[in-house]
Amino acid sequence: MRGEQNMKEIKICYNHQYEEKTPLIWTFAFPGAEYWCPYCGNQTSMLGGGENVECTKELSERLKDYKKRSKKYLEANSKLHCAELLYRGKWISPRELPEQVKEKLRKIASSWEYKD
Repeated sequence: MRGEQNMKEIKICYNHQYEEKTPLIWTFAFPGAEYWCPYCGNQTSMLGGGENVECTKELSERLKDYKKRSKKYLEANSKLHCAELLYRGKWISPRELPEQVKEKLRKIASSWEYKD
């Protein structure tokens, strides 16, 4: 259509829209929240969380960087809070994990440092 632009949008955190705009990461690592802000830790649902803005190269690169740096943290947090996970070929509750595995996941999950 005439006048339409092919503008891709990205969702950023409401908490810091003006200084370091931070893209929200889509994840299931937190109970009841699908979006997470790696800058301040804000967690929000897919229904109304964050602000949609034009996706710039800078925001796209920032999102890519945060996803890479937070991957282990989000995986550990997911495993600690999920209903079930596959462990050694068997579906189990996180409570059923061996204590040393849970401790390792807790250590990884507590290692993320927020800027705010």
